[in-house]
Amino acid sequence: GRLQERRSLRAAAAASLRLRPPAAACGPPTNQFNAWHRKTHRKSAPAAEEPARSSMLSAAFYVCAAARLLSTATADPEAMIAAAGNVCPDGWSKITSVAACRAAMDLVGYNGEEYKGDEDESSWPSGCYFCDDVGGCQDGFWFNEDTKGAAKGKAQPVCGKSLEPLSDTTSILFMGDSDVDYWQTQGYDRSHNVAVGGYTCKDVFRETDAMLDAFGPGLEWVVLVCGENDIAYGTKPSKAFKRFKSIVDEVVATGARLLYMGTKPEPSTKSMWDEYREYDELIREYATSLADAGADPPLVMVDVYPAFETLGNPNSFYRRDKLHLSSEGYALWDQWATLALGDSSGCVRWLGGACDDEPSPEPSPEPSPEPSPEPSPEPSPEPSPEPSPEPSPEPSPEPSAEGSDDKPTPRPTTEGNSDGAGITRASSLAAAAVAVA
Repeated sequence: GRLQERRSLRAAAAASLRLRPPAAACGPPTNQFNAWHRKTHRKSAPAAEEPARSSMLSAAFYVCAAARLLSTATADPEAMIAAAGNVCPDGWSKITSVAACRAAMDLVGYNGEEYKGDEDESSWPSGCYFCDDVGGCQDGFWFNEDTKGAAKGKAQPVCGKSLEPLSDTTSILFMGDSDVDYWQTQGYDRSHNVAVGGYTCKDVFRETDAMLDAFGPGLEWVVLVCGENDIAYGTKPSKAFKRFKSIVDEVVATGARLLYMGTKPEPSTKSMWDEYREYDELIREYATSLADAGADPPLVMVDVYPAFETLGNPNSFYRRDKLHLSSEGYALWDQWATLALGDSSGCVRWLGGACDDEPSPEPSPEPSPEPSPEPSPEPSPEPSPEPSPEPSPEPSPEPSAEGSDDKPTPRPTTEGNSDGAGITRASSLAAAAVAVA
C-alpha cells in the first residue's frame, strides 16, 4: 500500500507538469521543463489533443535547444540529440557505453528514469539513441551494442563531445533514486548524474561495479541517496542498510569516498518516519566506525532529516506531492553537499551547514568522586547532651561520607545541547534558511 501510494505521488508530480512550462523555458535545460515536454508527448494522451500539443512543444523545445547551443558555443557542450538517422554531426561522436549514454541523458536535460535498456540490433541506430513517437520503440533512451546499426524512422542518435573516456571527465558521480535523478547537479565541477527515479539500494548495488569501472579510476566522490524506496517496498531498515553498506564497501575499495544525503521527513510518508530514522542511525554508526583519525573519512553523511526538522520542515521544501524536493529544498541540499564535498577537516556528519562530530557528553576527565563534603582534618566526636556516666572505651564513629545522605551534586550535563553546539547549529540552519529565502 505504501509503495503504491509513493508511485501514485510520483506519477501525480509528473502529470502536474504536463502543460505548464517553466518561466525561463529557453534558459539552461531543467528537469522540470523536460519532464513537462516528455509527459505531453505520451502516447496515452487523447488523440485530439496530441497533434497541436506535440507541434507546440516540439517547436518550443527545439528552438530553445538551438538557443542553448548558440549561447554556449564556446563552452563546448558535451552531449546532444542529433537529427534522425545513424550519424553524428561533424565534431561529435557516437556514444559507446551504457554509462556514457546515461551520463549524456543528464547533460541534455532528461531524467534517468527515461533510460529504457540496452539491445544488440542491426536495424536501429548504433550506440545511444532517443525515441519520441517512433513506431516499434518505447519513448525514451536506448543503448544499442551493435557497432554499425542503421537509421530507423525518427530515432535520433545521441552524440557526445569530449565525453569519453568518462574517467577523464569525472570526479564526482551522483547515483541513487529520484531525489538525485531530479537534482540539478550540472553545476558540480567534473560530475555526472546516473540516478534513476524509483531505484532502491538493491538496484543501485546491481550496477555499482559497472559504473565504478566506467567512471574510474579518477573518481573522487560518489554522492548517493537510496533507502527510502527500499523501505516503501516493505524492506526492514536493517536489510536496507546492508544493501547500502555493500555499495559503500565497493566504492571505498576503489579509493573513492561516498557522501550520503540522509532521509527526509516527507509530509506524505509519515508512516515511514520511524523507519527512516532507524535507517539513518545505522548509517551514522557505520560512518563513525569507518572514520580513522588523521585520514579523510571514507563515508560522510549530510543528516537531512534532523536539519529539516530544525528548520520547521515546511511544505515549501517539497513539491506539491509533499514527497519530492522543491527548488527550495534542493537549494539547501546544494549548500550542504558543497560544504561536505569541499571539507578538509575530516568531518563525518554534517547537520545543516555545520559539522556535528562532537562526541556525546562524557564525565570530566578528572572525576572527583567525593568532592564534597570533605573529611574533617580533626575528628569531631558526636556531641552528647549529657556526658555518659559510664566510660566509653569505643568512641562514637564519625559520620561516614559513604553513608551520608548529602551526595555530591552531579556535574551539569550538556546532553542535548552538545556544549552549546546545538544553539550554534540551530543558528547556522536558520541562517541557511534565510539565505535560501
